[in-house]
Amino acid sequence: MPSPLHGLRPPYTLPSNLVYFHDWRYVDTGGFAWRGPQGEAVPMWGTEPVPSMRLDYRDMPLGIRLVAQKARKTEPVLTPEQAAELFLFGGTCIHDEGRYRLWYDCWPAEDIGTDRMGAFNLVRYAESDDGVRWTLPSLGLVEWRGARDNNIVYGGPLTPVSGYHGGCVFKDPSAPPAERYKTFHLGNLSREGLEEYRRKRPNEVDPFHLHTDQVPALFGGVSPDGLRWTPLPEPLVVQTSDTHNVCTYDTVTGKYVAYVRSWFFNRRTIGRMETDDFRRFPLPEELFWPNAMCAPYDLWYANAKTIMPGTTDYHVMFPLRWNLPEDRFDFHLATSPDGMVWGFVPGGPVCEPGEPGSWDAGVAVPGLGLVPLPGDRMGILYAGTPVPHKYPRRPPMGALAWAWWPKGRLVALEAPVEGSFALHPLRFQGRTVRLNFQARAAGYVQVEAGGIAGRSFADCDALDGDHLDQAVTWRGEADLGHAPNGPVTLRFRLRAAQLFSIEFK
Repeated sequence: MPSPLHGLRPPYTLPSNLVYFHDWRYVDTGGFAWRGPQGEAVPMWGTEPVPSMRLDYRDMPLGIRLVAQKARKTEPVLTPEQAAELFLFGGTCIHDEGRYRLWYDCWPAEDIGTDRMGAFNLVRYAESDDGVRWTLPSLGLVEWRGARDNNIVYGGPLTPVSGYHGGCVFKDPSAPPAERYKTFHLGNLSREGLEEYRRKRPNEVDPFHLHTDQVPALFGGVSPDGLRWTPLPEPLVVQTSDTHNVCTYDTVTGKYVAYVRSWFFNRRTIGRMETDDFRRFPLPEELFWPNAMCAPYDLWYANAKTIMPGTTDYHVMFPLRWNLPEDRFDFHLATSPDGMVWGFVPGGPVCEPGEPGSWDAGVAVPGLGLVPLPGDRMGILYAGTPVPHKYPRRPPMGALAWAWWPKGRLVALEAPVEGSFALHPLRFQGRTVRLNFQARAAGYVQVEAGGIAGRSFADCDALDGDHLDQAVTWRGEADLGHAPNGPVTLRFRLRAAQLFSIEFK
């Protein structure tokens, strides 16, 4: 399926009424012309001698770059002692009506060191008002070890045949109330189950594990509230995957979109699949594999796909890199305007293991869900352990903490010295331009609204300092002065500054 943005030309209407600089989507590439001694344009083709010329730029983006910002890390907010089981991955966190809701995978203690470990996990539930102090409610929904006094909501006794591993939870705004929440996870299919599946869907089978007794497949479940779950009886697709499998409902395309582990030339990759019917997915198409930009021993282990809070058009992924010689996990940043076309943001890993001897010295694994946090912050839960991924491990191990950024500051458009650029003509709601930026003592940001009287660079009041939400003014006036619903072209000058976003209000 082609991207809904394929072939779209400016002016652009902003779906979320803001611009994040996660990529160059709204930054004009500019233009140029070869001009003669009097400033005249010299035609490319002709028979006359070529005069003395110079190259004249128009709105060319110069002196700027995009840089992924390093996450800051908190101390653990949830430990194995609190969570009642061993866990190594960050689960799914949703910020829902002012409350943080967390579904996390656990390895039952009795499975540790057995063939069942990792295949028959439990999904437990926790909630918090501030993201720091978590409540593990006694829900009484699932009998476990002869009692219902627990916070188990899925996996375990609910999926005794397929098992549960590496799943996610998401809210589906298109679904009827009984299926408003969905889970998407890895399980196993017996040889008999595989034969039945192949009779119905002979061309939708990943060949990677066809010759083993248990065949990995992706399964689903539905729930009205995220607590009371009904597993779907048949696999969604026979696909060899692992941790984490991510699915969501894309409100723009009206599709269910999943991001999963896949394989290409025997290397772990990140694949994407989409469908109209949550009960049936196609095999994935490759998004990322360890190409020539990676070291030959690097693997993409998981994806942690999410979206910027409050938007529909800023897709974000935190691909987890496994560095084999060091047995090391760290995670990076990739972005997309549509969930289909992706690119990595320069700047290296955004979150790495801690210093030797620290609780997260071994691995840093992203959870699912980028959410707003108190104190003008945003973040994702990540799991850490004191030893590397394949190092012999003994419980209790694994804790959850926040990897966080100041609000909106995931990527910076940076002018280390001086820079300038223009945006494509944009349509938006609002009369003012507000910037999330920081400029050093000798730096500034200035803005011009092209073609609007009194809104030139010469009229702009230079902005400096460190602000999450600062209005642009021209001789003290904040109103843009543009025609209602008319497109506006904004131009920027920066010195020793970082620009993170533009919001229109």
